[in-house]
Amino acid sequence: MAPPVVPAEWKPVGSTINTRYFEAGRDVLIVMPEQGLKDDGPSARANMDFQTRHALASGRRCAVVVMMSSLVSQDGDARRVYAAGMDPKVFFAAALVVTNPLARAIGSFFLGLTRPGVPTRLFESIESALAWVDTQRAMPIAS
Repeated sequence: MAPPVVPAEWKPVGSTINTRYFEAGRDVLIVMPEQGLKDDGPSARANMDFQTRHALASGRRCAVVVMMSSLVSQDGDARRVYAAGMDPKVFFAAALVVTNPLARAIGSFFLGLTRPGVPTRLFESIESALAWVDTQRAMPIAS
């Protein structure tokens, strides 16, 4: 499968050893794992650290939109890292874009086994994920 096309309006903001990041607006971080990623605890910690640093540096709460279709697996440690890292004081939403059956299974498993601290949903397209994120921006911080 070919990697997703990155729209010209998305601004590259950095990368980790296995993921590229783009801004799609002032408070939306697009997360693009590399093709074939087997996400585990160490890679999740590196990615969660990047996302948190980016959000804190922006000076505002951010949403993440994760392009899940390049993942081939995600272990329990990775799921726990992401769920624990979604601090509602730092993030306001997480959208998981699942465009193939394996990505849908990984995303469904994540949502079924973890309780992220911010609203988190699955989407079949980036457009629907971004539209939903826009509706979550003004939601109050859960206590």
